[in-house]
Amino acid sequence: MLCIDDLKNAAEELQLLEVVDEKLLEFKKEQRDLINKAKLEYIIGAALEGPEVLDEIMTEFCENRGLDDGLVDYLDEIVAKAQEDENNSDSKESVLVKMLKVIKDRVVAEIRTRDKPYVKLLASLLRMEDHPEREAFLRGALLNPDDATRFQGFIVDGVQYMEQHRADWLMDERVEKMKMIAREAMVGMFKKLLEQRRDAAARQKAEKPSS
Repeated sequence: MLCIDDLKNAAEELQLLEVVDEKLLEFKKEQRDLINKAKLEYIIGAALEGPEVLDEIMTEFCENRGLDDGLVDYLDEIVAKAQEDENNSDSKESVLVKMLKVIKDRVVAEIRTRDKPYVKLLASLLRMEDHPEREAFLRGALLNPDDATRFQGFIVDGVQYMEQHRADWLMDERVEKMKMIAREAMVGMFKKLLEQRRDAAARQKAEKPSS
């Protein structure tokens, strides 16, 4: 049978466990914040180098599952704190806050689309400088007109998003290159279909018995 001392000891132990649990949660959050801070600094550094470097870093993070809701929550906290500091000083929105907002939007977009089939395809094409290289790559990746149409639509949606969320610190080279890739996808598919029809006609002619 439990006595008063036992109940008192149990209550003290429970209180101690609650304190330990609270401290443990704080420690875990501090560790997550440190990791997310390192990720954010890495992304900002890449963004300042240019859109192509940012694309490479984002692709790398996506492949390694380095982008998650925890990073989005951390960005929300950082943006809110930066905006609060600016509101207190009556200054206009700084370039840093704009940059953080764009990065957050980009991270959210990457999380939402990372499992879509065309993301890696576009990332690979953006790293290619030569048109013949991209054309050959597209021929193997897009097997039919429906694929080409859907891929073009995917790029158009991405271009519209980027043009709506354009920032002064991001160059427009990537947008123009995406537009070029969208055109190349459709032109390449048209050429591929013409070649297939010519090949089919040539085979039919070769198989047709001579009179």
